[in-house]
Amino acid sequence: MNADLNSGVSGLGTLTSSFYLGVGIMQVPGGVLAAKWGPKRTVSLGILVSSIAVLGTSISSAILEVATLRFIVGAGMALVFAPSVVLMTRFLGGKSGTGVGLINSAFDIGGLFGLFGWILLATVTGLGSLGSNLGSVLISSFMAYYLWASLGEAAAIAGIVAAMIVVLPIYTSLWGGKLYDRTRKPRRLLVLSGLGMTSALLVAAAPTLTAAAAGAVLGGIAVGPASTINFAAAKDLSRVEKEYEGLTIGWVNSISLTGSFWPPLVFSYFARSFNYSAAWIAGAVMCFLLLVPLLFLREEPSKFAKVS
Repeated sequence: MNADLNSGVSGLGTLTSSFYLGVGIMQVPGGVLAAKWGPKRTVSLGILVSSIAVLGTSISSAILEVATLRFIVGAGMALVFAPSVVLMTRFLGGKSGTGVGLINSAFDIGGLFGLFGWILLATVTGLGSLGSNLGSVLISSFMAYYLWASLGEAAAIAGIVAAMIVVLPIYTSLWGGKLYDRTRKPRRLLVLSGLGMTSALLVAAAPTLTAAAAGAVLGGIAVGPASTINFAAAKDLSRVEKEYEGLTIGWVNSISLTGSFWPPLVFSYFARSFNYSAAWIAGAVMCFLLLVPLLFLREEPSKFAKVS
């Protein structure tokens, strides 16, 4: 994409932020639509919108066009995730942790093919796509470009390393969901995952291929349980009626993903103004600071949460 659009790390930050702005803003409207229209229809609409926008990206030739389409892709994906979680949880008889884990694993399998496959394709045809919550966003969006542009690694090697952030959560998402279903203690698990991701970004700050690979592996291990427990706990602690489950998950996802809009911009600023080591450290600081709200997380359902 850099070859076609001459975008550099700044353009990559813009495209990543555009996606997360769209997926964050549309989470709550998606939950409302699922409550009124049904989760199956909402998921189908989201897939259709995202797919059309992705096809449009393949023929775009300007950074503004691609950024707009990435926003639309995000908006479409916002209609998919929360209703999918509701459908999977119902199918599994109310096992919210396992349900969210399966959905996250499915997303990560798709991300594996997209991330690694697109990087290899970019070597031949000049096309490319990178993108996909703070530490996970930064690693999945910038690691391959960092390895190629800054460390001079081959595109295939860069793709393999970056793919660890989506390969490992295929397993760790399910493991985290099962662990949550047994313990029902989300705060401790989320804090541990957050500390793991902070450590991953700090490790990646060392300008070597080994450090980058270790950071991506540690990040992939950490992000799976966090992304699963986050939504499973939101569903369980809210205690809303069945038709509003998608809206609850959508609200939590909206906070999480809209909050992912600005870190790519900060990262690209530090990478451009200083160096990539400074950018990875800045990401680690942001990730660590966002652990503070978890200290105030209630681990029992609120008596005011019941919606009729």
